[in-house]
This record gives sequence, structure tokens and C-alpha cells, in this order.
Amino acid sequence: MPSEHHEVNDHAENSGWAAFVPPGRGKQWPWKKSTTGFFGLLMLAAVAALTTVWGVKHFESRLDKSTRADLASAGVNLDQLEFDWDYRNLKLSGELPAGVSEQQLVNVLRTTDGGGIRDIDLQLTAAEKVVESEQRKGTVDLVATLTDGKMVLRGTVLTDAQRTRVYEAAAGTLGAENVVREIKVSGLQEEIPGADKRIDSFANSIAGLDQATDADAALSATDFRFNATVSDENQVVDLLQRRGSAGDVGLVISGDIVAKKSVPGAVFDVRAAKADDRITVSGVVISEQQRQQLLNAASVAAGDGAVIDELTVAPNDDYDNAADRMQLVLAALDTFSGAEEAKAHITGNVFEFDAFVEYEEDTAPMFAVRQRAADNGLDVSGVIESRRISLAREVALLQQEIDLLADEIRENVVFDTSQTGLNFSAKQTLDKVVDAMNQYQRPVVIIAGHTDSNGSSIDNELLSLERAASVGQYLEDSGIDQLRLRAVGFGESSPLASNDTEVGRKQNRRVEFSSRGSFDN
Repeated sequence: MPSEHHEVNDHAENSGWAAFVPPGRGKQWPWKKSTTGFFGLLMLAAVAALTTVWGVKHFESRLDKSTRADLASAGVNLDQLEFDWDYRNLKLSGELPAGVSEQQLVNVLRTTDGGGIRDIDLQLTAAEKVVESEQRKGTVDLVATLTDGKMVLRGTVLTDAQRTRVYEAAAGTLGAENVVREIKVSGLQEEIPGADKRIDSFANSIAGLDQATDADAALSATDFRFNATVSDENQVVDLLQRRGSAGDVGLVISGDIVAKKSVPGAVFDVRAAKADDRITVSGVVISEQQRQQLLNAASVAAGDGAVIDELTVAPNDDYDNAADRMQLVLAALDTFSGAEEAKAHITGNVFEFDAFVEYEEDTAPMFAVRQRAADNGLDVSGVIESRRISLAREVALLQQEIDLLADEIRENVVFDTSQTGLNFSAKQTLDKVVDAMNQYQRPVVIIAGHTDSNGSSIDNELLSLERAASVGQYLEDSGIDQLRLRAVGFGESSPLASNDTEVGRKQNRRVEFSSRGSFDN
């Protein structure tokens, strides 16, 4: 029998400890079985503890979200609240939200997550009550100053509607471009009832300043000061009546409204001249209103910023006579927009009107103004000229040129059967039509295509239109604006000669031209 021997575990020796391993058995722990069981229980306890902590935190997080959502849905402001969770116990601290009682909070919290909150500890402080101060009150305080045809509006009103009322009154009198708007809106409540009525009185008064040379007005809660200088006594009466309405709303009225005395020797003498796209208005008028009317009319004719004002206001007693002459100057200015150069001058019994325009038809309204002056007994002079003839005359002259080419067009601008192409002779003749249209560039031309009677009438209508279009395309390619050309087709409906012969049929395969002022007539 072989002798028994025991092997020593090399790993054990190298580790500093030795263990006997009987043949056929696995490695054994170096401690007792009781010790191994102890360590196992310890590990299980640690895992259980970690699982419990994680579970609690997870439950608290879910409960916190549910609680916040329920409170928010109930209209509770959460900004000043702090949530402190101990598993299912909640301590709620911070500031009690406005409009919510502690009992209302508890009622919501008790129903959260199906009653998942066990204990509720409220440690809330009540928000300080804000005592609203009495709304501030104010009144209207306005100043209007009229100088050199411009009105400056300053001060404070209570509402946008009041400010608009004042602005519209001033703009309706002097024009929006002559009103400087510096009124502010306070938004305050009325200190003294009746602010709207005081504003209406102020606006009504400044609306009567269209004939004033200068004025100033000041409105407060209790007073209305209104000074103005106007051209005649009738205007004084009107402004006194307007200002008097302020007394009906309890305001104390003060100020002077006077008529400016006539300037000795002053007469209505106005000149308007257009050159280099600018209009200069000079001379003497008898009121600020006339001055503004002239400047406004010049602005319409020349554009904003293109008017030079050299007018002088000198009131005189001959207002009616000056008003009639004023209308003639305004009518002349109304025609200046169509002129390259123009001049109108009225003084005493003389009306001079010179103008140079591009087209002859633009002279018609100018001659009408001169005739109006003559009908009023004025001595009329001046020259009105145009660079180019009227459109009607251009149409007639272009048609005359086309008619002179009619025989050549019938001879050369013809087409082979069922064809639309142009031969060399046709193009040479069409070049002469191009020259005529370039000489008279405003008329439009209708190109009418025709066919012989061969084929169906429907096919011939289409073929005639294609022949007219072919001619139109050649004219366009030669430099004629396509907007001046229109092709139409008449098919076989308008024969020039008999379709019974080849010569006649050839003559019918043609085009014709007609000059018009526009395609609408």
C-alpha cells in the first residue's frame, strides 16, 4: 500500500497561515461557523438599513411634490413657504400667504395623497397688512402761446382724451404742422369736479384763433386767462363769446382781446414763384390766416420742406377785396405742381401769371386761372408755354405717320398661307413704324391681325392673333415698350380684298395699326 502523504496549500503558506485540506474536500475558512453566521447577519442588516433610508427619502420626495401641487391648485402662493419633511410629518414655516387662513391650509394638506401626511406643524407668521393710501388727486394746468403762426401747448391734463381734445382744436385751426405738442397726462383723479368742461372751454377758445396774429391762454382749476390780437373787430366779438363760455363753468376770466389797427398804406401784394422744385412765397398779406393758407398751398404743390416763406403780415381795412385776390393766388398755386417753372403775382388791379410745363394739357388749368382773373376785372398778363404737345395731338400725329405708311404696310407686312413669320421687307417697313412711335412716345398702338378665308373661322382667329403678336414682338425687340402694344386678332371677318383670288387672299393676310391715348378708349 502506498504510503500516505499530506500536501500543504502553497497559497496558505504564502499568506502567512496554513490549513489542512483533506483529500477530496474544498478549502475551509480559518474561523468557526458561528463567526461566519454573525458576519452574514451584519451584512443583511446594513442592506436593510440602506433600503429603508432610500425608501423614506423617495416617499418624502413624492409627498412633497403632491403637497405643493395641491396647494398651488388651491390658489396658495408658495413663494414664502418652507417645507421640512420627517417621513410623513410636515413642518410648514414661513409667511402665511395672502388671502389664506391656517385652517384652509390644513384642510388642503389633510387630503393630500389620500391623507398621506400624518402630523402637520404650522409655524407661520402673518403678512403685514398694506394700507392703501388715498389716491392722489390733481387738476388741469394748461398754457397755449401763438406766435408767428405756430402754437405751443404745454401743461398737464388728467386723461388722454383731454389732451386729444386740445390738440385737435389747435390742429383744426392752424394745421397739425403748426402745433407744438408738449402736454403731459397725469392720470390723477379730479381735484375739482368739471375738468372736462374746463378743457372744452379752453379748446373752444383756441379754436377761434385762426385770424389772430398772436395770443396766449392759461387754464388752471379756478382761472382762465386769454389774451389775443386779431385783424378786425368782428374777430374780437367772436373770441369774447368763446372766452365767455369759461365763466359758465365757474372760472375767473381775465385778459385782453384787441383788434390790431390797420397798417397805413399796406395793401395785399403777393408773389409766388417756382424754380428748381422750390416755391418762394413773398409779399404782404393782411392776416396770419392768409399767410398760413398760402404756405399750406405751396407745401402741397412743392412738398414739405420745399417752401421759402418771405411773407409779411400787415392788416388793413380792405379785407373783402384782399380775400378775393387771395383765392386767385391759391388757385394759381394749385397748378404749380405740374409746372417746371411758374410765377404768379397779384398787386392792385394786375394779375401776372407765367408758366412753363412739360405737356400741353397741363396748361389748361393755368389758362382757366387767368380767365378767372380776367372775369374779376383784373388786367392779366404773362406767358404760359409747354415743352411738348398734348397727348391728344401726339395720338393724332402718330396715326398720321402710320397712315402715310399704310400702303407700304399692306404691300410688305403680309404673310404666307398659315404662316406668322416676317420676311426682310416686312421688317424694313416695321422699322419705320418704330421710328414713328419713338417720335411720339406717349400714345399706345393696337396691332390688328387678319387672315384670308381659307380654313375654319376659329383657326383663323387664332392665326390672326399670332400674326399680330409676331409683329408686336418685333416692335418690342426694336425698343418699343411692350406696355404700349396690344395685339388683337380678327380672323377672316374684315377682308380688305376678295378671297376668290390669290392676289386678294394675300392682301387679306395682313396687319393694321391704330394709335390711341390709352387702351381704355
